[in-house]
Amino acid sequence: MQTKLHINLTQGIVDVEGDVEFVKAVYHDFKDRLTQHSRTAPEARELVDAPSSKTASAGSAKSKRRGQSRKKAAISEAGETSVNPDAPKLDKTVDTSKLKAFYDQFEPNSAPEKILIFLKYLIDIENIPAPSTDQIYTCFRAIKEKVPSAYSQAFRDTASKKGFIDYNSATDIKITIMGENHFEHSLKKKAAE
Repeated sequence: MQTKLHINLTQGIVDVEGDVEFVKAVYHDFKDRLTQHSRTAPEARELVDAPSSKTASAGSAKSKRRGQSRKKAAISEAGETSVNPDAPKLDKTVDTSKLKAFYDQFEPNSAPEKILIFLKYLIDIENIPAPSTDQIYTCFRAIKEKVPSAYSQAFRDTASKKGFIDYNSATDIKITIMGENHFEHSLKKKAAE
């Protein structure tokens, strides 16, 4: 008799199909992880069914999957909410007094170029080694530039489509070699007036 088990530890999906004893063995291997994960993600309990002789319906698992919002804040080691790229806040520790003069040297054509300019300012002028999305948001607001409506997506696009940055999290953003080259050689500068 064939048995099927579908485990989704938030998209680390494990599909097992086979004899009942084999499926039970795999289930027992993941049982501890399931109980730990179910405390942090209640939707995991709905997606995981104990092994049985019935096969799980893929359609029913998909309909239950979207229980909670996908927008999550970065959690610091102390467990405090720090920076949420989907809901940026002004960072009042950033000195933007020199930002306008720095920004006005360039003619950015897109959000990725603006993000790159703000990162260069924060790293080179303000000496902030690891700027956050909140600090870049503060730059957008200080210059009175339109903030991208899909703010965190703008960072993912800057990383994946343009390659200007390495975006691992809201507090782990680095300029790539491609970004440095674009800033130094390709970014359009304003003509001297």
